[in-house]
Amino acid sequence: MPRARKAINNKSVKKTLTIPQWLNIEVMKYDINLSKLLQDAILKELKIDIKKIK
Repeated sequence: MPRARKAINNKSVKKTLTIPQWLNIEVMKYDINLSKLLQDAILKELKIDIKKIK
């Protein structure tokens, strides 16, 4: 059961993000993964250590 629960909790959820066009142009110059950046920022803001969860 824990394995199944972990698989369900780790499912990706699509969210819509809106940023200004000029910022998108800047991001594209550096090939930044916005999904990863957002996840990292949320974890940092919530003070969650992902290593302790896994």
